[in-house]
Amino acid sequence: MKILFIRHGEAVDDVENRYGGWADYPLSPKGIEQAEATAEKLIPRKNEFQKILSSPFKRAYQTAEIVSEKLNLPLEPFVYLKERNTYGLLCGEIKEEAQKKYSELVSAYENNEPVYGFEDYESFVLRIKELLRQLDKLNLKSIICLTHGKLIKALLSDFSGQKVGDLADNCLVEAELQNGNLKINKTEGVSFA
Repeated sequence: MKILFIRHGEAVDDVENRYGGWADYPLSPKGIEQAEATAEKLIPRKNEFQKILSSPFKRAYQTAEIVSEKLNLPLEPFVYLKERNTYGLLCGEIKEEAQKKYSELVSAYENNEPVYGFEDYESFVLRIKELLRQLDKLNLKSIICLTHGKLIKALLSDFSGQKVGDLADNCLVEAELQNGNLKINKTEGVSFA
């Protein structure tokens, strides 16, 4: 199966300087423009894909809706594509206010310590392995998966051994999945360390 992983565009939590994670904010106006540009870029390839799966979070799903409409592809939410929750209880909090109100949680996060309610990395990797198993079961030739930055970074680093620097909004990662094994073929908007 060929998979095109796409990161969502800029979300409102980025603009408002909030902790994201599992906080469910929509795209910003800039994020909508980014999604439309990505969809336009993919129009010449629309016959390559059979379906779009998306994280159910608004920022990803809204991006997926724009791509789905432009490419005339069916769209389904897919919980395995959710972002990793590294912020725990801080999700949705404005960063400056959280520093004053929840300094112990902010300190824990900044020191790479667990924040109550977070998803530990081992559980996240297990979820990604299950994502790949679930995708394998679909018996499709080619799909688009709309997801988040931390999931794409984990796919590139833990599942293909590449050290990732930064990911642009709406970055693209083209991959092949065969029997649970993921091979990265091409990236766009990804810098490597």
